[in-house]
Amino acid sequence: MEKFLFTDGSGGVKEVQSQEELEELIGSTAQPDKSRVWLFNSNEWIGYAAYRKMYPAIKKKDVAIAASIHETVPVRVNGKKSWLKKFLFLAALVGGAFLVFNFTKIKWKKADPVNTVATRPNNVPLMDIDSLISDIEANRGTSLDRSTKTNLRLRNTWPERIELKLHSEKETSSAGSRFFNINLSIDNTTGFNLDNAVVKLLVWRNKEVSVSDTLRFGNIRYDKQSSRAWDAVYRGDSISVSFESIRAKAFNFCYSAAVKNNSGNYNDRWFCRE
Repeated sequence: MEKFLFTDGSGGVKEVQSQEELEELIGSTAQPDKSRVWLFNSNEWIGYAAYRKMYPAIKKKDVAIAASIHETVPVRVNGKKSWLKKFLFLAALVGGAFLVFNFTKIKWKKADPVNTVATRPNNVPLMDIDSLISDIEANRGTSLDRSTKTNLRLRNTWPERIELKLHSEKETSSAGSRFFNINLSIDNTTGFNLDNAVVKLLVWRNKEVSVSDTLRFGNIRYDKQSSRAWDAVYRGDSISVSFESIRAKAFNFCYSAAVKNNSGNYNDRWFCRE
């Protein structure tokens, strides 16, 4: 820092710490030509003309610009540093989240679709219907009419005539399997319409039922298959399907998976009048 002493000839001497301050004092005097300046580096007083040769006048515009730059540059630099730190922190945070998501995301692979048919229920044993009809006719001492024989045969052999099928898309991953786009269909070949049927879908995990859902079919025709889409996604090891109940007034048929015998007669256990 360069110091000066200044006097305008009025008897007073002022010490200033910079050329800018000295210029302000010179500019404030009525007669700058009578001003004298003491230079500390030369240890002598010099007149205004000699001073001006050594120190050309500083324009006010240049001083203002220099001051402005001096004041604003540090702020802008600090702002850039702050913005850069925030950007780097955010980038690191996003990158870390992406890596965690990528490593923990379950990757599913398409597998062969599942096609399965409901198995014969345990409470519907195989029967020799012809032998049964012969025994009934022998006990009654009269022949059964054609309609009675047909209905008896249908009620006791319905698993061969009413087929429940399941189709499902399947995907696998390290977490197991999942099933979706499920379609259930009933193929009724009894020759009569079925009034309704309730279907149960089971999802198995570790050889145990983890999910159980039911779906109801109505007015199941015998001349075409009845199909229903199941809008759900299940996770497990496997899926299966079965009939929960079936009702057909046309041949006095009422099946229920919850009972062993609906009519009390084990020779015709699924007979019902209504």
